[in-house]
Amino acid sequence: MLACGRDRGLVLRHRLFLILGLAAAACCLPAACPATDVPPLRGASQPFFTADFAVSPDGDGRPVLSVSVAVPYPELQWIALPQGYGAGAEISVSFLTGSGPERVYGGTWERRLFVPDFSMTVLASSAIVHSRSFAVPPGRYTARVSVRDLNADVSSSASERLEVPDYSQVPVGFSDLELGTSDSAGRFALVPARVYGFDVSRLAARVSLFDRRPGPWPRYRILDEYGLEVLSGAEQVMLARSAQPVVVRPAGSDLFLGSYVFEVTLVQGRSRWRVDRSFDVEQSGPPRGKDFARVLEVLSYIAEPKEIEHLRSLTPEQQAAGWEQFWRKRDPVPGTGPNEALVEFFRRVRYTGHRFQGFGPGWRSDMGRIYIKFGAPERVETVSPAIGAISVEVWYYSHPHRRFVFEDRDGFGRFVLTSPAFE
Repeated sequence: MLACGRDRGLVLRHRLFLILGLAAAACCLPAACPATDVPPLRGASQPFFTADFAVSPDGDGRPVLSVSVAVPYPELQWIALPQGYGAGAEISVSFLTGSGPERVYGGTWERRLFVPDFSMTVLASSAIVHSRSFAVPPGRYTARVSVRDLNADVSSSASERLEVPDYSQVPVGFSDLELGTSDSAGRFALVPARVYGFDVSRLAARVSLFDRRPGPWPRYRILDEYGLEVLSGAEQVMLARSAQPVVVRPAGSDLFLGSYVFEVTLVQGRSRWRVDRSFDVEQSGPPRGKDFARVLEVLSYIAEPKEIEHLRSLTPEQQAAGWEQFWRKRDPVPGTGPNEALVEFFRRVRYTGHRFQGFGPGWRSDMGRIYIKFGAPERVETVSPAIGAISVEVWYYSHPHRRFVFEDRDGFGRFVLTSPAFE
């Protein structure tokens, strides 16, 4: 903890402790005062878009509401031009108070694009990213975002309820986290969709603290959603004033596929504040260390025993190459970027973790094992039990035909496979 003086312009120092993790088991934490993590707003029709909102205090404690809208290039209609291709989007943002004399904040802007080659128009990793900030009074708002494709003349929109806090009523004001990436020069770029691929190695968050108290600044910590540590480190930041945004970039954040929460916790005496943002990693490099050993158990559902035996025999230096070789053989469309088989495998693992979690990890359950191996059943038949009877669920597949019967024998929702006895 480093001191902060009263004089204007005095340099403020504080440490940021970074801990990002993979989910495995819950960890008890002291009671906190969390900020609400509003998921990104998503357009319901083409052109599909994402919009992310963040509230932060200015230097005087007045709230500022920021919105970042991302429209992927493939969502837009491109037209041929003499030396390339062009597209455009009209982005509208409004915040409606909805109480008393209604007031509307916001605006409408146009963004036009030009690319020299058609291949650039279909890059899912490229997008229009438009950000705006609005000084708004504290209160509740209905946020509405619309995107119109200027060439196709089609529109998409979505709305969400937001609450802007009154920072003047509290001694400490915590901004929302904004997730993005940071390059080697420290330049921060927003990622409104909060979905990362290989760029997760440049994961960063922007956050600011409005503190009107004299004396020391509190400590910061970043935890994952389960309180488990995978990466940790410390970064010293120089601040010239209260509410100055700080970019936090964890070292070595090459996270594996999965869902995460980037959390900052502020502790002062018995008071505790928390702000977080959820995000997903949909592409990544191979698992490492303990993660490699852990993933082989679930990989055995789809792999041959000799393949698992080979992977277990690899040294840490050989594991990355062995992992790549295993999935290269299963890539349904080689040379197209993401390995669809790998992405689908981990989608199933994540789904079973949420859907079938009970007395252990969801992927270890019988239903989880069948789901990972064969995917979602084409038809599910549920037999409602009479009083005292056993609940039964039957999964049906075709191409080839398969039928799996699960029974909840103890009545706690832990279904076990009873037929067939093999897969």
